[in-house]
Amino acid sequence: MTLTKTALRKVHRYLALVLAVLWLSQALTGLVMVFRWELDDASIAGDAMPLDPAALEQRITALEAEQPGHEVYQLYTSGSAAGRFDLYVRNPDGETDLVRVAGDGTVLRAQPYGRDFAEAGLIQAAAFLHQTLFAGDTGKWIIGVSGLLLLTSLVLGAVLAWPRARQWRATLWPRAMRPGAGRLYAWHRAVGLWLLLPAAVLVTAGVLMTFEEAVESALGLDVAPSELEAAPPVTGRAVGLAQALDTALRRFPGSELSGVAMPSPERPWYRVRVRQPGEWRRAYGTTVVYVSAASGDVILEQDALAAPPARRFVASLYPIHTGEAAGLPGRLVSLGVGLWLLTMLGLGLTLWSSRRRRSRATVDAGPAVQATAGLNATISDPKSNAGQAKAGSI
Repeated sequence: MTLTKTALRKVHRYLALVLAVLWLSQALTGLVMVFRWELDDASIAGDAMPLDPAALEQRITALEAEQPGHEVYQLYTSGSAAGRFDLYVRNPDGETDLVRVAGDGTVLRAQPYGRDFAEAGLIQAAAFLHQTLFAGDTGKWIIGVSGLLLLTSLVLGAVLAWPRARQWRATLWPRAMRPGAGRLYAWHRAVGLWLLLPAAVLVTAGVLMTFEEAVESALGLDVAPSELEAAPPVTGRAVGLAQALDTALRRFPGSELSGVAMPSPERPWYRVRVRQPGEWRRAYGTTVVYVSAASGDVILEQDALAAPPARRFVASLYPIHTGEAAGLPGRLVSLGVGLWLLTMLGLGLTLWSSRRRRSRATVDAGPAVQATAGLNATISDPKSNAGQAKAGSI
């Protein structure tokens, strides 16, 4: 058993040493992500206006007319203030700009998207670092694997730190100890147990999100609906955005617009996402209405509140990862988990550094001092039987 715990402790330690920088970056950017929409919207002057589908369509038409070769291919709510939307504008070089507009089409800001982060701003840079490491799909894969390893480290930490019966109180709040490795270990262990469960849940949801396509494929959710394959092409004047939005919002009274994917020759329909009351997501609802760009008829609707369990499971990953499934308290828990991870990494690295310094000093001091240091370490190290009696930390 002792040999097994020694091996587990080494794996736990070296995972943190190897991946510390990546985990630190994820924790720091994750703190920004919890309230990124509010932070972003707060920096923009101008009032939020109620959605006016006709005015929004006119603004899109004007933007495309003013810049030949530019195309608005999708739009999404800003995520914070109701009545603000980001238009995704693709230029002839294939690059994208974000144009934030109010619900009445008034332009509030324009900035590059996915590039020129000095101009795009800290919030967007933090989002891309958190989600892709600025490396596209490869970065997402790296983040997914690092998340699996973080989850492994959490499980190992739980196995190593789990107290015996009647020792929970002393473990979760260590009593006063002398400065040194023993005290660092006691607090590393205690803090690790405080938020272990919510951290494991949030990390698991984040890992599944990075491999969402594989998860959907495994659950059989990657098959294109036959209704979309049979959608008629646009042969004359296409149905306008305003009509498509009115149609979709009427299908779900009381819902709010989340986003729209504009039609294309390959996909002759509007994919309108709305958020119904009762959905876990705070802004980006997963209720979808497909409106034909040829006729204005509803081709298909996917009600998030009546979705099959597999679809609801996938849709729940994001609100669980961000904590918004539980409203503001859940988001604060997510913020707390980010701070917790930073604290755990700080305590763990400080503990490792302290033990390395002590080990080097003992080696340099000679055999006699090594023997004395070994006895002192046994007394002060909470992992030893003698240390349990003296330090009282386990």
